[in-house]
Amino acid sequence: MSDSGLNYTFTCPSCSGNFSILLERIPPVQARFRCPHCKQPMDFPSREEARVYATLQAQNGPVGADPPSAPAFAAAAATPIAAASAPPPQAPKAPVWTPPAPGSMPPEASDAAANQRFRVEKPGFESDVFDRRAIRNLIRTGEVGEADPVSVDEAATVPAGQVPFLKSLFKLRATSTVTPPARCRTHTDQLAFYACQDTARPLCEECAPEKKFGNSTVRVCGHCGGTAKDLAPPAEA
Repeated sequence: MSDSGLNYTFTCPSCSGNFSILLERIPPVQARFRCPHCKQPMDFPSREEARVYATLQAQNGPVGADPPSAPAFAAAAATPIAAASAPPPQAPKAPVWTPPAPGSMPPEASDAAANQRFRVEKPGFESDVFDRRAIRNLIRTGEVGEADPVSVDEAATVPAGQVPFLKSLFKLRATSTVTPPARCRTHTDQLAFYACQDTARPLCEECAPEKKFGNSTVRVCGHCGGTAKDLAPPAEA
């Protein structure tokens, strides 16, 4: 069967309308056109594909409603779908920031916080640098108060109560009914049994070694060399 006078009937997938067009009017390649009735886009086969379908349709007959005339459909198919008819592109949505869940701090930020170093800028603390655990022990024993000036990682000095990490420690201290025994400032995990007589610095056994002076043995401050005294009277037997 020649292409002359051979019509191809196409059914719109959106409205199920049938359209008939001469095979010679079909583009040689697949194309996308609007339905003449519902105006929805539809994919149209190439001329070679349509020839196969049209031959079968000529043998079996078209199914469905009467299709529009070939000229009407050709006029609709002559113009491809314009780009302006596509939905306008939407601007990408800005990402919504959500605070990190507890325990989800990035490793580098977590390491920086764990390695923070604190200086207490008041007499008796001049050469001391404390980590987070040490400063916590000093707050628990009452040796560092909210008004005491503190420097974090060599930053500007501020009242200890304004340092974010220390705020919760002072709250716990305020609600505590028991004050733990004094701790050595050099070894804050060790109890202080002595104090420097000149600076009142709490000292552990290691920081208050015994020295012999003639026939006498005394405790001295391992930091300034001055005399160390018992921090509290020895318990009675």
